[in-house]
Amino acid sequence: MENTHKHSFLTYEADNWFERNKVIVDNYTPENDKVIDLLKKYNVNCNKVLEIGCSAGYRLNAINEIFPKATVFGVEPSLKAIEFGKANYRNVNFSHGTADDLSDFKNDTFDVVIVGFVFYVIDRNILLKVISEIDRVLKDGGILIIIDFFSETSLKNIYAHIDEFEAYSYKQNYYEIFTNSKLYHLLDKSTFSHSTKEMDSSDNYHDKYSISLLKKDINSSYK
Repeated sequence: MENTHKHSFLTYEADNWFERNKVIVDNYTPENDKVIDLLKKYNVNCNKVLEIGCSAGYRLNAINEIFPKATVFGVEPSLKAIEFGKANYRNVNFSHGTADDLSDFKNDTFDVVIVGFVFYVIDRNILLKVISEIDRVLKDGGILIIIDFFSETSLKNIYAHIDEFEAYSYKQNYYEIFTNSKLYHLLDKSTFSHSTKEMDSSDNYHDKYSISLLKKDINSSYK
């Protein structure tokens, strides 16, 4: 069997990640969610929202409660997370899977797509397929939000949580793949300390993550 990050996450890591990080679900409060804050501040249309790597769906549940017209969908590789989510967040529509196959959804379905800490563990040989699938399901005029590690340069590191074989994580500014297409515009990028969760301008680049908000607009770049 091919040793890929996709295989490893479905086989070894997805449920383990959920178990290690369940404290995030237990301590979650929408008031402190920077993604929800951005959706409010930019007055984003949240009628149909997809979160890739949604864990148990706690953020989607909050979006469903805060934005009355929102219908929310989540893609998640952990069956344990989905089981927990279905028991606790009944308005979240879950799909078990990974970001390279969004075939459950038609073209131009979503007003918002959220991708949180997913890109860095995607196999490099399917990265552009993931980009393509996200672009396919996001409406023209829709909003893409990417949460991932801040990267001052492109980095390849050993992924420490998988022992069965050597797996890697990849840090880079993933929003640039979208903006370089000239079909997406970066409207907002904020950088935070992983430790304090506060905005951070220090040079401790290894302890940072960023949230980028992009708008898909397939015509505005062409004059």
